[in-house]
Amino acid sequence: MVNYTNRVMTAIECCLKNEISWPNRLERTRIASVFAAGGFPGCIGLVDGTTIRLSQRPAEDGETYFDRKGDYSINAQIISDDRKRIIYFFTGMPGSCHDVTCLRQSSLWKRMHSQQQHLLFDRGQFLLGDSGYTSGERLVAAFRNAGGDKDKTDFNTCIAHHNFLNRRRDDWTEADGPIEVEVESEVQIPDPPTPPLDERAMIARGHRRRLEVQSECLAYMRNGNGH
Repeated sequence: MVNYTNRVMTAIECCLKNEISWPNRLERTRIASVFAAGGFPGCIGLVDGTTIRLSQRPAEDGETYFDRKGDYSINAQIISDDRKRIIYFFTGMPGSCHDVTCLRQSSLWKRMHSQQQHLLFDRGQFLLGDSGYTSGERLVAAFRNAGGDKDKTDFNTCIAHHNFLNRRRDDWTEADGPIEVEVESEVQIPDPPTPPLDERAMIARGHRRRLEVQSECLAYMRNGNGH
């Protein structure tokens, strides 16, 4: 069984570079134009985390792989474009790890916050994520606690991609199943680890960027474009 598994993994790895790739500048412009039509000008991808279930408890540090669903798993960070095509993924961290912690270990995160970021994003471009992430200059996340604030609540609803998916219903087939949006309770999502001091200025800029995106999104939706 191990040999078969290794052979499948090797075959998949050989195909990854051809099947999964970051969009070039022309493609990023196209993606951004599609998301702009949904109220998110500048967005070039959706990031989310999931878990990949393991067949058994790992022998080393096994307890760290025990996730909130009661399974032993590894975390996977996946970024997709407007066509539901995966353009980046990172996996290998234990399933108990927070999404933002896992993303920070990826090569993408390091490049997003380096002098190479212009190779991945053009001016004003960013990724959208749920409240499991921390907003930064290149990642806009949902509010963790709307606190009864209507603007924050409406923005969180928009960022859950429900309206965007409904407008693209023709792209879905019966085999895909019904369109469902899972919005996790904010109470169930643990707070991300406190960032070191040298990251706080970056996060503050990210929060300002989120307010800009929120303003653009809500203005778009409230002008009758969200139906």
